[in-house]
Amino acid sequence: MTRTYSAEEVADRLDRHTESIRRNLRSGQLEGEKWSNEWVITDEALKDWLPEAIYQKAFSAKTDADA
Repeated sequence: MTRTYSAEEVADRLDRHTESIRRNLRSGQLEGEKWSNEWVITDEALKDWLPEAIYQKAFSAKTDADA
């Protein structure tokens, strides 16, 4: 099963404002889909969008286990 995140979860893990993440989604810089009026972002989209070091720090398996 593919891990998914909301815009709020991504913003929280990256220490960014939620609106910044939504802006990236609307512009197409970050791939995501709207479902029931909420953005859904896949783990794969985050891997493609973020530099590897930032992805590993914010979204690694260890971080997921701690959540």
